[in-house]
Amino acid sequence: MTRPAAASAPVPTSGLLPAIGVFGLACLAVITFASPGATRMFAWPWSLGYAGALLAPVLVLLLHAFAAQRRLVLPSRPWCFGALASACAVLVSALASPYRGSSLLWSAPFLAAVAVFFVVHHARHHDLVRPARLDLLVGLFFAATMLVSLALWLPTLPERSPELIAAARNPFPLGHTNYTAGLALLALPWFGVLAARARGLPRTSWSSALVVTLVLLVSSGSRAAVPALAVLGLVALLVAPLPRRKKIVLLLALPLVAFAFAVAHPRTRAMFAPTDPAAAPNLSNIQRSAMLTSAARMGQDRPWFGWGPGTTPLAYPRYRFGLDGGAENVLQLHCTPAQLWAEFGAAGLACALAFTTLALRAFVRSPTPSPAALALVGYAVFSLADWQLDVPVFAFAVALCLAHLAPPAPSSSLSPRLIGFFTLGALAVVVLLGRPDPTPALNIRALALARASTPATTAEAIALLRESLALNPDQEIAHFNLGWLLLIADPAAAERAFDDALHLVSDKGGVYFGLGLARLNQNRPAAAARAFALECLNDPAFLSSPWWREPAVAAVLPNTRAEFAHLASLAATALEKRPHSAWAAAQLPRVAALAPRLGALPAGPERSYRRERTAYPVLVRNLDLPPPLDLYDVREFLSPSLSASPLPLKSWLPNSLLLELLDAPTAPPVRH
Repeated sequence: MTRPAAASAPVPTSGLLPAIGVFGLACLAVITFASPGATRMFAWPWSLGYAGALLAPVLVLLLHAFAAQRRLVLPSRPWCFGALASACAVLVSALASPYRGSSLLWSAPFLAAVAVFFVVHHARHHDLVRPARLDLLVGLFFAATMLVSLALWLPTLPERSPELIAAARNPFPLGHTNYTAGLALLALPWFGVLAARARGLPRTSWSSALVVTLVLLVSSGSRAAVPALAVLGLVALLVAPLPRRKKIVLLLALPLVAFAFAVAHPRTRAMFAPTDPAAAPNLSNIQRSAMLTSAARMGQDRPWFGWGPGTTPLAYPRYRFGLDGGAENVLQLHCTPAQLWAEFGAAGLACALAFTTLALRAFVRSPTPSPAALALVGYAVFSLADWQLDVPVFAFAVALCLAHLAPPAPSSSLSPRLIGFFTLGALAVVVLLGRPDPTPALNIRALALARASTPATTAEAIALLRESLALNPDQEIAHFNLGWLLLIADPAAAERAFDDALHLVSDKGGVYFGLGLARLNQNRPAAAARAFALECLNDPAFLSSPWWREPAVAAVLPNTRAEFAHLASLAATALEKRPHSAWAAAQLPRVAALAPRLGALPAGPERSYRRERTAYPVLVRNLDLPPPLDLYDVREFLSPSLSASPLPLKSWLPNSLLLELLDAPTAPPVRH
């Protein structure tokens, strides 16, 4: 392949460019290796490394674009237009988002990845830089990542039993096992190709890195890694420069190798086990199904540009009540096409499809196996079950692989200054209009004030929660805790707050109990009994809660028992029409049989605590905030519950069913 001729004059910024590049690479290493890197980068001072990793490629691109004596080497027009269109789609999606300020901030990793694409392409096709050196640098970075992962994971194993060691999953260094699998799949082709190119000790070193990475891939326990590795292995064998007979032997052995990989970890081995119809549904499968359903609905509501980069935790609560199960809120939707549709709409999907087409064409035309192309093949399969491009190391790795495949443009291509002005404009938009979401800080400050329990702090907490809800009404945390603050002073407003909360998270523990107390404080015992019965149905552990000792609550116990039996009967009829709820239908008779014993309290001590929302700082991407504590006092007995066998856990019934039961006809009142 020929390269554009380079000017003879030296680049005035020749010393500055390498310094910025080394600084950016160091920042990327810090936020990747500092476990858990994917979340720690949102905490001070690690956020400085996050900012440095994103800003460095942008600065390098600007210096190259406006260099007076050496032109930026651009990719061919289709690739160049694809990169610019992707950046435009990201910016327009963020600007059109209902959460514009936050979305612009979360657009930064994607825009920085576009800068990485141009910078790496320039480096690969520049006369003074050899592609082999860049490949070596990529391999060394991945090797360092794998060594850090192994070094952090191994010390956690000796204190475990052999059974737990076999089932252990490696979340290092980014903080989740799926990230470990994604990094391993991206690294494997580089190690394989570098080992094939090398001789002697370097070949042994790269081969060892390949083996270690395979071990780490197994240690992730990722189910999506099994088909991804199988497809990667198949494509690698088909394009490898091997004799035909050897290829046939290896292709025949590939299914056995893939099966051995799949059964090496208990989690992936479970994929081959027969499904027990009596077993509870797999929680991970329920959550992923809910995410895919919400992604489809999110994209349908905003089909052109989606909800904006990074806005899934803000938009997901709007759709949570209509999902039968799943987490209360999510950071991502565990499927790259679904995430693109939800956050970027048709524009994002079109850009992804364009790059996929260009990459496939380049891969087919390549005369030799390309580690970048193979890495994209394996990672593309894996990405169908996860979304990781909001983490810089993944976005940059994909951009680097695409730049590896993109051919250079002829001298008559676009002007580098056009790229430079576009980059300056995008940087200005993000810096000037990007704003962090103020509502998490308002919520946490309000909850901290409320714990003081003085009239002044309570009034201030109420005002802060109302201010937060005025900015974003789709916050279950604010509605739920506002209800508890208003329960005595304004029970009607508290009822509205609890009703808003349950229409965001219909299976929230304590929300129906709070609704019942608000109704009880308005002298509506029949309506309160309905809400208490729903709390018991949603969370069967509440059947024997110490809260039934309170005289005002115990006064409606007979009506609550009748409502519970009535609702259980209605639920049984509804579940018969839902084939996917067979397990819940099988559990319902055992739960319904406890209606006469509702409120019967076991002997022994009780405990009282408040639930901590541990994931909240991660969801709002601000780990400098402390995890908030709800204002609902959970009360439980330490002794066994009413049932000899474990009762279903909270959220075992479909959300839509709970909302149906809330508005169903009431049971006849119980005469005393």
